[in-house]
Parts: sequence; structure tokens; C-alpha cells
Amino acid sequence: MTTIPLLMFASAARSIPLSLVGILQYIAPTLQFLLGVLVYGEPFTHVQLVGFGMVWVALVLFAVEGFASRRAQLVSAAAK
Repeated sequence: MTTIPLLMFASAARSIPLSLVGILQYIAPTLQFLLGVLVYGEPFTHVQLVGFGMVWVALVLFAVEGFASRRAQLVSAAAK
């Protein structure tokens, strides 16, 4: 039962950049977290909110830096 989804994931992961795969790996736990807090009423303290926010701020910074780096490469290649 679990083999088919794993094979499908491995096949799809080959066709996208590994940096995108890494970011996508944060989506499933985030959705599980939101489900637990919003639907099932799990406790969520301010300290946990700060930690959660720090992780997502770091991910946004990583994505922005990657975008800027890629854009600079494209501009540099176009200038040659």
C-alpha cells in the first residue's frame, strides 16, 4: 500500500529542483500542525508561535535569496 505513493513521490521529485523539494517537505507538517490547532483544539503557546514563526521566516529568506541568486545568474548570462 505505501510503495505506490513512495514511488510516485520519487518519480516526481526527480523532475523538480531539490531546493523546492526541501521547501515542500515543510508543507505536510505545517498542515498537520494547523489541523491539530484549528480543528482539534491542541494547545499552542506564544513560545511555540515564536518558534514556528522563526522557521517560516527562515524559509521565506531562503526562498527570496534563491530567487535573487537565480535572477542574477539569468541577467549575467543575458549580458554575455
